[in-house]
Amino acid sequence: MIISSLLSIGQITFILRVAIQILTYAGLAIIGILILGSAPRVASISTHDTLNRIIGASSATKSTIKWIFTRIRRNQTDPTPPTHLLLILFLSLSYTIFTSLSDIGFLGFYACSVPGPNTIDSPASINSVDAAQSLVLANMINGTDLSKVKTYRCNSSSLVPFVNEVFSHNCTAWRNGTYADREFFSGLNITDTDALMPRQLARLLKTGDSDINTFYLGPTTHRLRTPVIEKGLAIEPHATGFSMVVGVPQLQPNTKVELAQTMAVEMDVGCMSLGIFDSRLMFDTELGQEFMRTNGTWRQYTGPDYMRDVLGKTVDNIRTYFQPFFNSSSLDAKGLLKSINGSNIILSGVANVATHRLPTSDPFASRPDSDFMGNCTEALQRQLSIPQGGRDVGSMCSLLGIGGTHSVDGAVLHGLERMVCATATRVSMVAATIQVDAARNMSLDLTRLPSDLTYVLADYYWDTRNVRNDTTEFSPFVPYERYTLTYNHISPTTHFIRPRNAHLFSNVVYGRGSGGNVISLMGDVIFDSIAHADERQKFAGLMLLDEGFEYVNTTTTALARWVGQVGGSYIIGSLGYNGWAALQSAPIEVFSTGGRMSSCYKPYYALGFVPLVFSTIGVMFWAFLLLPSGSLFGTQMVKAVYGGVRPYAAAICPGAPPKDTLLAWESSPQCHLQLISKSYPVTGDAHGTALEYLRSPP
Repeated sequence: MIISSLLSIGQITFILRVAIQILTYAGLAIIGILILGSAPRVASISTHDTLNRIIGASSATKSTIKWIFTRIRRNQTDPTPPTHLLLILFLSLSYTIFTSLSDIGFLGFYACSVPGPNTIDSPASINSVDAAQSLVLANMINGTDLSKVKTYRCNSSSLVPFVNEVFSHNCTAWRNGTYADREFFSGLNITDTDALMPRQLARLLKTGDSDINTFYLGPTTHRLRTPVIEKGLAIEPHATGFSMVVGVPQLQPNTKVELAQTMAVEMDVGCMSLGIFDSRLMFDTELGQEFMRTNGTWRQYTGPDYMRDVLGKTVDNIRTYFQPFFNSSSLDAKGLLKSINGSNIILSGVANVATHRLPTSDPFASRPDSDFMGNCTEALQRQLSIPQGGRDVGSMCSLLGIGGTHSVDGAVLHGLERMVCATATRVSMVAATIQVDAARNMSLDLTRLPSDLTYVLADYYWDTRNVRNDTTEFSPFVPYERYTLTYNHISPTTHFIRPRNAHLFSNVVYGRGSGGNVISLMGDVIFDSIAHADERQKFAGLMLLDEGFEYVNTTTTALARWVGQVGGSYIIGSLGYNGWAALQSAPIEVFSTGGRMSSCYKPYYALGFVPLVFSTIGVMFWAFLLLPSGSLFGTQMVKAVYGGVRPYAAAICPGAPPKDTLLAWESSPQCHLQLISKSYPVTGDAHGTALEYLRSPP
């Protein structure tokens, strides 16, 4: 339970203690007045003695307890039962105890973090023209003039003949502008990839009539290990891929946003072990030896269920292909077969991810790697209803492995575990909740919504140039691609997209450039950055794993996570959010989930305050009832006459007074206590209070 967001626990405790002290003093003062107002005129010596001790501020606890106990047992000599006095003395005795018990109530206070006020922000936290322009410039190569970089928009395209019976998708109507023109991006929302843009964007400076851009496609030099929000994109790598959401403000700790409709790009990763590994002694200079497992649970799989069967069949086909390359007579007690020709892989002691190739009996023949991966890709496309055929279709499957240092029977070995991995990319309209906790950890919660996906492809570009012997050379440019989502309650909730082939392009590519380019090339580029890149373009930070020279976990779980982290790195390195589109987007409410240090309370500890509070209320209510009778006024005269009862008692009744000995207040000749016997008549009201008698005229 939240008590206050402004006051600390110490301040609240101080205030409460002051209030309790005030209640205690006020309550005891009222109780003292009630005791004086309830003092009987005629009572036993013990009653007068108890009142004397209380009023004289002497030690009255023992005598008060004894007096209360005697009256409860009805072992009394008072002429009338002093019920009011009994109750008020009980309250007087308990009040201090209740005050002490109230300390229990303070145990319920604790420091807590509570939500603060909600705020309004915008996608990528772009709230001004300058901020929008800065975001656009952040996606450009340093020093780029925005007015010189063209931007393009196409709403539809048609298939037309190109050359040599090759057909091309041509846009029916281009709309051109520059990145300096913010009005060009009006009307775009966060469910349209044209609100995104490639990174490291600049105008391509070359001769000819081609007016296109250059940009970067590929991961950064490091994998994305933790979720981040960067320039309007929320990216979360996970165990089997990654997810990316468009249009997210730059959230502070303990905040969250809820986007009703936005675009999510998700890459799923599945990896299955081949049961084939390569190994060599740490100091061996040879490539090593290749082994095939034939028993045990060698077929590990990590990934979504829909990939399992396709990868399982691919693994079976590859193992069948491998079978002739292993010596069947080499089967040992562990169920391992040894290859005939050894390993064809250079092994390293550093934990790493690497590609591997299938063996071939003819060194001049082409390897069947692409055939197996092509069949794997086609099978996965059929299963996911992704259109097949056409040119520049990218691969969804790749031969990968985890290598590094491991130990067998006490010997230190370098090895590589061979696997097959697959990726699939989907574009979905989602309702997204993005939250950042106190430790700045970001989390995504996605709910896919039914939507229609509109895909526009405009090939257009093949750059031509004349080379020797008047030969015309065609150089391909990246086509323009656009994905647009529209809500439709009867449509699918997810859309798997066809991958584009990235092998034709280096990391720096040429074309008109769009966010759709980056998304469609994603799966192929991730595999390509390891499998086909030139040695000078490889990224050591991507391939090397955190284990270093220590024991490496050669499981499909580690490899699937690695691919997802590279995918997140690819998004950061290749895709940006357009600041002009963000500036014209609807504002977003940012909810506070905590972070304001406050004072909270555990309610059950409040039981410690209950006795004191109810006692105080009861005393005040009693005093209020006595106001009309005047029993609260003039009590000072009663207080003044009490004192010295013990000496009086000893003088009148030497020794222990008998239980039936009574003392009564008399006013003549002066106020004094008079010994009363049962046979002695009492003048005045014997059942009244001392206050009533002393206040009345003699």
